[in-house]
Amino acid sequence: MKRKLFTGIIGGLIGFIVGAIGGGYIGFVVGGTFLGGLEIYKHTGFEGYELAAYIGVVIGTIAASISGAFLALKIHANAENKKQ
Repeated sequence: MKRKLFTGIIGGLIGFIVGAIGGGYIGFVVGGTFLGGLEIYKHTGFEGYELAAYIGVVIGTIAASISGAFLALKIHANAENKKQ
């Protein structure tokens, strides 16, 4: 049981890191492409690409953390089944 919990935590942590980097990059690209011409800075104090990157990081970390934990647990279960 401890090993399964540890595997899920490590998978979630790796997913968190990958999600933060990937989500920030995608948000930065999308924000720079589509929100560059809008004058969001006057209303929010952030440029469009900054705001999109922050939102991308938040969404990416949540989604990838959950996916990473499930994927790690699935791999762990498959490895346990092959041992038997």
